[in-house]
Amino acid sequence: MDNLDFLILRTGEADGLVTAEEALDAVAEAWREHGAARNLLSTPATLSLATPLARFRVKGAVLPESGLAGFRLMSEGEASRDWFWLADLEGRPLALIEARWLRSLRTAATAALAAKLLAPAGITSAAVIGAGRIASHLPGVLALALPGLTTLHVAARRAEAVAEFCAAHQIGLAATPAASPAEAARQAELVITLSSAEAPVVAAADLRPGATVIALGEADLAPDVLGWAQMLVADGPDLSHPNGNAAAWIAAGATSASALAERAGPDLGLIAAGLAPGRADPAANVLALVQGLAIGDLALAAIAWRKARLRRLGLRFPMGEAAAARFRGPTPRRNRSLR
Repeated sequence: MDNLDFLILRTGEADGLVTAEEALDAVAEAWREHGAARNLLSTPATLSLATPLARFRVKGAVLPESGLAGFRLMSEGEASRDWFWLADLEGRPLALIEARWLRSLRTAATAALAAKLLAPAGITSAAVIGAGRIASHLPGVLALALPGLTTLHVAARRAEAVAEFCAAHQIGLAATPAASPAEAARQAELVITLSSAEAPVVAAADLRPGATVIALGEADLAPDVLGWAQMLVADGPDLSHPNGNAAAWIAAGATSASALAERAGPDLGLIAAGLAPGRADPAANVLALVQGLAIGDLALAAIAWRKARLRRLGLRFPMGEAAAARFRGPTPRRNRSLR
């Protein structure tokens, strides 16, 4: 593939191109660079557009050390899509990648990175609230991030989804079903929520003292978890337009964006870059709000793009200058008047 070729990876073609180890390393490096350099996200961080039938969102990022930039392009509706548009630092378009699988892996890897930076050393148990696409990537990245981890307590709304998840993850980390999200949380030192529940399923009373909670769900944590937390961390420095649990708490009147920003300590990027401490007190209650930043999507899209080029996957289109058009034969009748 020529350097000027534009690559399109269609649905499923990027699946499996990035390993769990590569994802964790790439996400850690992206957040380190973000913490050291700052100003690597688009302004605004998320651009939204709604139609009567769908909602569109765009998130951009640049990683100067990698020489790449790009935008995640999402549509939410009956025809939901998730793509990543990749370019070099001079603006040359490089690829358009269908990124649903990559996004799930990125989200899991970011949760694992947050756990590595914030959880006390030597923890052995974690709770996973949710058993869908993102959760399927968690055992691999958590095993790499937390080598002492032995058990995952899994809970979700559908018992059959929990059973399937646990049956698929018995090598390495042992996944065991819990009767409820609250029971799973009570048994764990680390709690990762990533469900699409529209009402809280875990409250402060369900959490152990000194636990670490990584919140990626929509509205699965009760507002009193915010009061339980003695240390609040976000994955980025801007909490002015939060999503997920934070947005649900604001909608319920339990807090405000300004109050969240005031309470938040150093963000994940500063901690990853070594410019701020992570957990200072092993006994502290720690809550991390993972909003989902485009730097993680960019880091994984870059790996998928490089591997796809080497394996000659996808559709390729030359991006050099088009050859000058040359007409042969008689001038078309419709153009004769232009001579």
